[in-house]
Amino acid sequence: MYNKILFLLLLTTMLFSSQGYSSEKQLFLTSTEYPPYYGQELKNNGFITEVIKAAFKKVDYKVRVEFFPWLRCKTMAESGDSDGMYTLWYTEEREKWFVFSNPIPPHNAIGFYKETDREITFETYQDLQPYIIGSVLGYAYSPEFMMAELRGSKLYTDEKLITKLVQGRVDLAIIDRLQGDYLFKTKFSATNNKFEFMEPPLEIRQQYLVISKKRKNAHKIINDFNHGLEEVINNGFYDEILDGHGL
Repeated sequence: MYNKILFLLLLTTMLFSSQGYSSEKQLFLTSTEYPPYYGQELKNNGFITEVIKAAFKKVDYKVRVEFFPWLRCKTMAESGDSDGMYTLWYTEEREKWFVFSNPIPPHNAIGFYKETDREITFETYQDLQPYIIGSVLGYAYSPEFMMAELRGSKLYTDEKLITKLVQGRVDLAIIDRLQGDYLFKTKFSATNNKFEFMEPPLEIRQQYLVISKKRKNAHKIINDFNHGLEEVINNGFYDEILDGHGL
């Protein structure tokens, strides 16, 4: 009888320990619509989602992802209603709330889309004073752009941003080049040849997974993720994921 009781006690202890360990390695992340990088309707929720899940799998984490508008994702992560979000550009202000991962390739090439037939050139942002610039509310554009005090129109999504450009309601749309290419090919194919990305990009921004500082062991989670991401990239699986998405 004593041996049986001892066995049950040991089994119970093991079960509770296992549950505790499991909960520490379960993550609830949020993201938004940012095709072709990530999005609810994309294959495997987009190639960045697939890379992030693969990296966490390498270090034995289970990840649940839900998609919301971008500002809600950020608010949920700041408050601890989610464990974190992806992806963000780095700012000192955001570091107050989040622990940042190593950069997740590829980097974002940020610049302007315009009508192909329009002659728009500039050397400084002040040269853009005659134009209405479309941007997305809440995005962390460069300080120089934010301080230029240009005439602007702020939208809630990149798709709405391109919609305004196509409608002629903004003169320029500031957006990631790969995302702009994707949106024109998939959502605005009838006008694809009428718009172009202005080279060179205004800036190259690295993108990151972030974990809320309200999440227990946030730094350990990020360190584990970084190890998993390095393995995914070095073993060739990252390239396989991109190939699988036609990139």
